[in-house]
Amino acid sequence: MSAVSSQVRDAGAILPAVDAITNTKALSVEFVAMAVGVALFGLFASMGMSSMSFSAFGLAFLLFLICAGTGFNAAGVVLMDEASGASSRSFTDALLAGLFALGKAIVVMILAGLAFLGIVLAVALLLWICKIPVIGPVLFFIVFPLSAVTIGVLFVAFAFVLAPIASAAIWSGESIGTALARVAMVIRKRLVGVVVRACVLFVLLIVTAMVLWWIALSGTLTAGSLSLGIVGVDTNLMSLTSMFGGGFDSGYGSSYGGYGRTPRGMPMPGMKSGASSGGYGVAMLVGIGLIMAAVGTLLSLVLKKGWCLIYLQTAKDLDVSAVEAEMQAKLAQVRAQAQAARERVQQQ
Repeated sequence: MSAVSSQVRDAGAILPAVDAITNTKALSVEFVAMAVGVALFGLFASMGMSSMSFSAFGLAFLLFLICAGTGFNAAGVVLMDEASGASSRSFTDALLAGLFALGKAIVVMILAGLAFLGIVLAVALLLWICKIPVIGPVLFFIVFPLSAVTIGVLFVAFAFVLAPIASAAIWSGESIGTALARVAMVIRKRLVGVVVRACVLFVLLIVTAMVLWWIALSGTLTAGSLSLGIVGVDTNLMSLTSMFGGGFDSGYGSSYGGYGRTPRGMPMPGMKSGASSGGYGVAMLVGIGLIMAAVGTLLSLVLKKGWCLIYLQTAKDLDVSAVEAEMQAKLAQVRAQAQAARERVQQQ
């Protein structure tokens, strides 16, 4: 059996990724980091609204992205420890590892983008050379299909290989150069196997999402209906926004009802109204938001666990020392050329 067929046959080994929804540490570390990010965003955004400062809004968004990225990578580190059989680290260590992994991931994505741009420019140069009279059409006959295949492979690699392999390599503690070397080796030797596993993971995510959202929606609707009769919840959005100075109680839309209201906007019999029901309404809306965030986080865990399994099954055993040495040599050559150019400029 060939190596490609073996990789395709073993693609079903991705299915244990669904077990990630039971990893409470990964769930809590990502959820806490996201909650801190939302809190910081709300704090600085409110400061920006009061002072009309766009820089405060920019800072709020940046802090949210850092917290969200840290939580995402911290959960990935926890899941990689579980998948590889390593000892579980503490909550604080996972957050610190996630912060460092975020920095590495940003550098990897920038370097991969520069490499992609360099290859596209090289293809453009070859196509420009094909403009030479007489031999141009002959060169174009060779260059065009090679260029098309090369760019196509790069697009597939960016879509299916870069994030799973590079992210999982970083979560396992490898350096930026080693992560990029593993991506290059996978593209050369095991591209089809990784793509097939990524497709299986995508189908697994769809099925998991259907189950989780069915649980969330059916439970929310049933519990909400019970709340109408027992607690007397009135979640009319017009009344809730007026509590925060929204001023939407009159005008367009005031005749429409809400949850716990008649079609004319009047409270149903037994329902509290106005400020007396505002606390229950806000609590219900916040609870619904938490349920949605929990579902999204669980799906994120399945995705990351799938990436960890793809990495362990396809890239962990590859010898990347030669590729890494080649990358280091090219980087040293680029640095030397840049230094020589800088010295020439200073001499002039």
